[in-house]
Amino acid sequence: MDHGDPESCKTQIETIKKLYKTNIPILGICLGHQLMGLATGATTAKLKYGHRGPNHPVKDLASGRVYITSQNHGYYILENSINPDIAEVSHINLNDNTVEGLRYKNKNIFTVQFHPEACPGPQDTGYIFDEFIDLVKGGNK
Repeated sequence: MDHGDPESCKTQIETIKKLYKTNIPILGICLGHQLMGLATGATTAKLKYGHRGPNHPVKDLASGRVYITSQNHGYYILENSINPDIAEVSHINLNDNTVEGLRYKNKNIFTVQFHPEACPGPQDTGYIFDEFIDLVKGGNK
């Protein structure tokens, strides 16, 4: 396996499979996004150049807004490997149309590939933490 390949995280994937079966709210960021995808049956592939640094445009499909994000990864989840009964794509990368976010159906789980905690510009993606806090407080989507 290549350096950075999320499939090499076998123990973590097994732990996430167990967590998925619970009702615990989960927010996966970057590697967490990839591992949750693998734990629920999706597959990953290596990007030709990787997504590194700031200024990656990502579109939130629910709102239509585009955010400038910070990223640091070399793998991505293959969209055609996502079981539509388990999750739906919530965000896409506008440079290469790769999956940047997933919302899991009938679960308090969502994941993003980018880093909402980083600030390549304004703190536009801080809403992701607000949504997660709402889930933890018991609000379901």
